[in-house]
Amino acid sequence: MTRFLLMIPGPSLVDPETMLDMAKPTLSHVSADFDTVHKESLDMLKKVFRTEGSIVVIPGSGTAAIELAVRASVKPGERVVVLKAGYFAEYLADAARRIGASVSVVQSPIGRGFTEEDVEKILAEGSYSTILLQHVETSVAVANPVEKIAKKAKKFGAKVVVDGIASIGGMDMRLDEWGVDVCLTGSQKALAVPPGLAIVAFRKEFTPLTDSETTYFNISKLLKEMESTRNYYITPAVNLVYALSGSLKKILSEGLEARYRRHEILAKAVQRGLEALGLKLVAEEPFRAHTVTAAYIPEGVEWVKLYSEMRSRGIEIAGGLGELRGKIFRIGHMGEVAASDVIATLAALERSLARLGYRVELGSSLRAAQEALHYFGV
Repeated sequence: MTRFLLMIPGPSLVDPETMLDMAKPTLSHVSADFDTVHKESLDMLKKVFRTEGSIVVIPGSGTAAIELAVRASVKPGERVVVLKAGYFAEYLADAARRIGASVSVVQSPIGRGFTEEDVEKILAEGSYSTILLQHVETSVAVANPVEKIAKKAKKFGAKVVVDGIASIGGMDMRLDEWGVDVCLTGSQKALAVPPGLAIVAFRKEFTPLTDSETTYFNISKLLKEMESTRNYYITPAVNLVYALSGSLKKILSEGLEARYRRHEILAKAVQRGLEALGLKLVAEEPFRAHTVTAAYIPEGVEWVKLYSEMRSRGIEIAGGLGELRGKIFRIGHMGEVAASDVIATLAALERSLARLGYRVELGSSLRAAQEALHYFGV
């Protein structure tokens, strides 16, 4: 039987020990024992987000986290701007529109993110209360320089809301230091937990809004429950919180700096490997993410066939979205992905492309990736 390797931009690989954490007996969500696990998980998340502010964890997807984050930061009628580097930024714009905000969307060229100079120009030309952006836009594997953008936004008095779904746990984020007011993520990406948890973090000095509540996203009640699960409002995903706790302990044991460095090195290995095959990367050099890489499919190769060939070799990769559907493929390398997984993926890609008629020098991507890993001491 072929071992199956999940190399997509989420859900990501989950450590078997984390999966076993979910097999523990389900406790009452208002019990003292679960409350302890829940509090410990929130404290560990604060270390990952680098904030002394509040953290909210609820059952839901990353999309739920987007809605909660936007409702906690944007009032109806406010003018907000969304920095759109790809397909998923529209989720931020849609969430803001649904609460009655006046939304402007500024789109970057494919493969490019936003610089602090871009943001200064955008904010100087319009009076915006809030800037919404993604740390990593997974549809094109673009990363925005959040630190620089947030600091520039603060000069204009704008709130900063960051979608960190594809970055938290794999790339550095410092809410309190950088001035990021709200940052959100999901459990299934670089935190290496199964899907099902929506996570929103607030900067220490930021006070979440509570006047745009829905039945589910009642922010004041959710914050109260985060103080203690005995302040019951919605039922926590008990066993997923077990998994989150276990994975966070593993993350902090690895060390945040070491973990971020590992993600950067693996990204370099994938990127160098793909380029050695003559493939063009979607993201430009200054904007390349450390958690996912996207490349254009070579002429004469069909995405459906490439996907099938990779699946037959026990590896799943992701395709393009929106206008890039059928034109690009994406490789996720976040969370628990190791150097050996990257090498296996590139090896399978070489054979798959060769099978589909693309001229490949077998071993070329592996050599380039190995050289990158060796250069960085892996």
